[in-house]
Amino acid sequence: MAKRSQLPKQRSRPQAGTARARSQPSGLLLFGIVAAVVLVVIVVIVLQAQSVRQPVQITARPGEGTAWGPSQAKVTILGFSDFGCTHCRSFALGQGRQLRAEYEATGEVRFEYKHFIVGGSDTANAANAAECAADQGRFWDYHDLLFSQQGVVADPFSKSALKRYAAQLGLDTARFNRCVDGDQHLEKVYRDTAEGRDLGVTGTPTFFINGQKVVGAVPYTEFRAKVQEALEK
Repeated sequence: MAKRSQLPKQRSRPQAGTARARSQPSGLLLFGIVAAVVLVVIVVIVLQAQSVRQPVQITARPGEGTAWGPSQAKVTILGFSDFGCTHCRSFALGQGRQLRAEYEATGEVRFEYKHFIVGGSDTANAANAAECAADQGRFWDYHDLLFSQQGVVADPFSKSALKRYAAQLGLDTARFNRCVDGDQHLEKVYRDTAEGRDLGVTGTPTFFINGQKVVGAVPYTEFRAKVQEALEK
């Protein structure tokens, strides 16, 4: 009888041990998840800090005003965009660069940047400043710099920040600052926006490839296919 009374106790010990063993992986998994989240946050902070410290890249892409490619090109692309729009940033620094690299030298494609203000006065000021940079043949460098600062620095489109970007690019700052302070191209900015509305633009980015409407920062393969289709017609 004494042996039988001890049997339940002998069986209960492995069960308690099993419960403890099962709880340990759960604790390790939770710790791993927390550590991974902390690591991601640290990486994001470091990358943002690095992007602020990166030197400004000056290119040899003066373009013609706010366009690249010859006026007599087979295909004309109108691109309506806003400097505060995240999808516009994605296209400008991704697909837009690929497009220019592939087609500018061919002379078959012309891309015309059009302002479509959805972000209010701040992005309107940024658009005006980009036009001021265009006065000095540097629209595309300034365009890239504006988009690269989006979401990286606080208040990236204040007039003081806009003037600082011009200095970083080596522009004639006295001329540029007068242009910015005087809102010299703001009328053109809103004229572009009105043109977009007349064409049925409701959001950014929106493109017209020889009149064919394309909405959003679509993958480059899809965008290129539409350009090729227009070239073949």
